[in-house]
Amino acid sequence: MTDTPTSVSTPTSTLARQVDLEDAWKESAHSDVCCLIYATQNGWKLPILFEEMGIPYDWALVDFGKNEQKSERFLKINPNGRIPALIDRRHGVTVAESGAILEYIATRFESPLLPSPTDDLQRHLQVKQWLYWQVSALGPSMGQAMYFQRIARVRGHDDPFAIGRFIAEAERCLKMLDAQLAESGGPFILGEQCTLVDVACFAYCASAYWANADTSDMPHLRAWIAMLHE
Repeated sequence: MTDTPTSVSTPTSTLARQVDLEDAWKESAHSDVCCLIYATQNGWKLPILFEEMGIPYDWALVDFGKNEQKSERFLKINPNGRIPALIDRRHGVTVAESGAILEYIATRFESPLLPSPTDDLQRHLQVKQWLYWQVSALGPSMGQAMYFQRIARVRGHDDPFAIGRFIAEAERCLKMLDAQLAESGGPFILGEQCTLVDVACFAYCASAYWANADTSDMPHLRAWIAMLHE
């Protein structure tokens, strides 16, 4: 999936501590974990998750301008050369791919954002279902809609068919969320409680304008975006 930068602004929080990329593996008294991120829709998922859980975290900028996501050291974590990635210093492990990272963090810290299968198996599976949908459907369609309009077209490759196809698919996915919010009764995607699904979907939905996806006829989705912004 295409990682489309939004801006190079950085997280500011009492929970967050920035470290240099070369220091991301070093032990820290602030946190056991370090997020390797950039300001893209996928990159924002990790800070949003830690802020929602209220758990301190370190983060390091993977500079796209320097192509650091393609460096030998980063590719050992994710051979796909995409952010985000996570380093868990205490357990000596790394995780790549945003869905896998969100699931790992929520499990590692026993967060109600991913209900335990022993407590509520149906809800546990529902969260996973929608999380995997985000990384396989919503994310790629939004990313490609953005790419063909914001990058390819600017570089002289104007492909109306590809643009139309991915905008239509992005809007189809957004309408699915609008319908799910209506069915669940909100205020969150799966009902009264925030879950990993809200964390995973928010950055893409909030930047729908960047893909020229029209959400004007999706009142439940728009209300959800406004609530999470607040």
